[in-house]
Amino acid sequence: MNNHSFIAKTFAGMEPLLAEELASIGASHIKTLNRSVYFEGGMDVLYRANYYCRTALRILWRVKMFQFQNNDQFYQEIYQFEADRYLNPNESLAFSAQIHNSIFKTPLFASMLAKDAVCDRFRDHYNERPDVDKENPHVLFHLHIFNNECHLFLDSSVESLHKRGYRMGYHPAPINEVVAAGMIMLSGWKGETDLIDFMCGSGTILMEAAMIALRIPAGFYRNQWGFMRWKNFDPQLWKKVKEEEQILEDVKIELYGSDISADSIRVAKNQSREAGLGDFIHFKVSNLTDTRPTRKPAMVIINPPYGERLKSDNLLSLYKQIGDTLKQQYTGCKAFIISSDLEAMKNIGLKTTARHQLYNGALECKYWGYDLYDGTKKGGKEHHSPKKEK
Repeated sequence: MNNHSFIAKTFAGMEPLLAEELASIGASHIKTLNRSVYFEGGMDVLYRANYYCRTALRILWRVKMFQFQNNDQFYQEIYQFEADRYLNPNESLAFSAQIHNSIFKTPLFASMLAKDAVCDRFRDHYNERPDVDKENPHVLFHLHIFNNECHLFLDSSVESLHKRGYRMGYHPAPINEVVAAGMIMLSGWKGETDLIDFMCGSGTILMEAAMIALRIPAGFYRNQWGFMRWKNFDPQLWKKVKEEEQILEDVKIELYGSDISADSIRVAKNQSREAGLGDFIHFKVSNLTDTRPTRKPAMVIINPPYGERLKSDNLLSLYKQIGDTLKQQYTGCKAFIISSDLEAMKNIGLKTTARHQLYNGALECKYWGYDLYDGTKKGGKEHHSPKKEK
């Protein structure tokens, strides 16, 4: 099978995680870059990356690379690209561009010139040209231009891969699904112990944890990807890739979520039920100080308010409360907390055993881990099995 060149986009700090995921699905020549990972493989690897990789935001296929010195040279290079291998004349396209140190003053001009070149080629060959549809194109092209070297990509995802397809309802500050998955992976949790989020909001961290524990692919609940609209889409290969999934029917752990907001818990319950995960994730309305692990050891992962979008009357007091609760009620467990507020994080009052820097959207965050020793460092009760999903 032919090897193609791809770029997988992700958030800063998650490049090594994404590289590991890509290696596990058969990618080769993997190289971590800034907020992205380069890799090679056949179209099966492209399909797998979209379906299985939890820390990928989008997967780009590099279909042409060239140097240019002026507008005409750039136009001619794009004109020679055989876009009709992926797009029919009566379909639609869109271009986006990122430029740095280029003859182009704006990304918009580069995009418009590239669009004109592709459309002119169609008109010359078919006497018909594709429409431009920026909202829902059949093929979305990306231009990455650096030092007048252009990389032309096809966007195989189109809609960001963090949109898993399970989210329901509204929450004022939901954590990005890719960030949540990366947090779980960085914690080292693989489904061996119970996982608790006592500030769960709409339950994103727990949904991602359930998918990890049950080996549910990241794209399992999603219906559309950009590559499905390409002229060279291979439905049989796509079917074969999806049949590689090895979803578990049951796991010997439980997931627990609580929040002080009844509205958030209602949303969390509804979406977990709709996703078929209602028997694996247990939600309740509760103040964080009233929570305790059902059995130990357990993993605690929380995304408390930062004081950015969610407002707290006394953020420092809240974080001290979190630290006291962990210290008093979660001994024998491990905990990880993400926040963009460094002063508030210091108020946790516990010694960190792991420190990572992540981004939740545009917010630069600290992601710190804690071992909550009880003195004995002994494990807890035997695991029991949750009810099977019908």
